[in-house]
Amino acid sequence: MKIFAWAGDAPQADIMKGLGYHPVVLEVADILPGLQTGMINMVPTTPFWALTLQFYNHAPYMLELDWAPLVGAVIVTRKAWDAMSPAGREALVKAGAEAGVELRALSRREQQESVAAMKKRGLKVQSLTPELEAEWRKFVEGVYPKLRGLEIPADLFDAVMQAIEEYRKNAGGGAGK
Repeated sequence: MKIFAWAGDAPQADIMKGLGYHPVVLEVADILPGLQTGMINMVPTTPFWALTLQFYNHAPYMLELDWAPLVGAVIVTRKAWDAMSPAGREALVKAGAEAGVELRALSRREQQESVAAMKKRGLKVQSLTPELEAEWRKFVEGVYPKLRGLEIPADLFDAVMQAIEEYRKNAGGGAGK
């Protein structure tokens, strides 16, 4: 199976090759022509972009897998963080948390509206059973060693995994959510 990878992402292309795929590295502007000509037959993307860039017209099947991309972050240097007052830090963290809630809600609504619009135009959504979703998640977790320390600094990867584990434990997110 051929798939698409962002331009300049040679390490991700190598990972995909190692998983048995045949990645084709393209610029965003070349994805639609790639689908139209058969150069590629799959695009990992969000529903919003599949609708906006009209990918679904040439790749009319979507796997319904509820994985969300990171929608944003506030990056602050250590020097700037240290220069803030405790009240300033608290205000920044609070504002970031509130913005995150709003962005997630907006993103989810956009994704649902995008899928609904594409379904009206012929998109065929393939649902997963809980067992098949668990298999997908297990498969992806098997890729983690290829990412940790190579694509993602090990300390950052570990911190994110710890945060996910804590969230699932404390917020009732459950496994895979």
